[in-house]
Amino acid sequence: AMQSTMSSVASLARPSAVTAHRSRAARPQRRIPRALERRAGRSEASSSHDEASSSRSSDVPNWKRALASSLAAAVAVPLVNLGPAAMPAAAIYNKDLDVPINDPAQALAVVFGVKDSIKNVQDQLVDWKDTCPAPTFPCDLSQALNKTSTRVSGPLARSLPTLSDAYGADPYAVQDIIQSVSTTEAMLKANNARVKVDFDGPAEYLALVDTSITNLLNDLSPDAVEAGRKRYDSCDLSVPPEADGDLECRLARAVSSGARSGGIG
Repeated sequence: AMQSTMSSVASLARPSAVTAHRSRAARPQRRIPRALERRAGRSEASSSHDEASSSRSSDVPNWKRALASSLAAAVAVPLVNLGPAAMPAAAIYNKDLDVPINDPAQALAVVFGVKDSIKNVQDQLVDWKDTCPAPTFPCDLSQALNKTSTRVSGPLARSLPTLSDAYGADPYAVQDIIQSVSTTEAMLKANNARVKVDFDGPAEYLALVDTSITNLLNDLSPDAVEAGRKRYDSCDLSVPPEADGDLECRLARAVSSGARSGGIG
């Protein structure tokens, strides 16, 4: 089942792992992934026309759920071997990674929370260039990785597929964003292991992720984007960041309060 799921996700990827977002209007029409066509063909051969039609219509949402689940599994990987300190942050922000945020307005609000979280990690990386010098790097390098895993990739895995479902966001642009985040996490994981400490590379990839998200939002309905923005801006920042609440508000409060990742998120 895992091999089938990963095959479905792989069929979405373009040759370049990291590319800037292009508008849907400039892209040629893409066919439904071949794996779905093969499943539909088998359904037609083994059942009546009505049964085949029903099977084909159910394949698409199953594929979308498989995509969300695969993305969630992929972004959970960087949390492995980070030690107990990563677990509270994972519990706060990456709970129910395999459960998409189905409310489109909330999904958009979460994306705005992710954008603020990206800026927070970028600022930390810039600060470390002056305050965390080689060769000892006297700072907690795990913070950038933990924040990216719990406040960027986890929430994106739950929200971006919903934007494709509800608003027609380009699924290939979604995949580009996820791939860019994964590349960033790999760099930050190397930093954390002090294999090769590089503050510029992750910051540049986070900038690419942020730009790609902005381009994706620009392709959506302005009214829908505005509704998501208003929902995010309505979060009460006076509430402690570790308190229960909607994901977008937990993200907003964590960034606003300067909360560390691994303690209270």
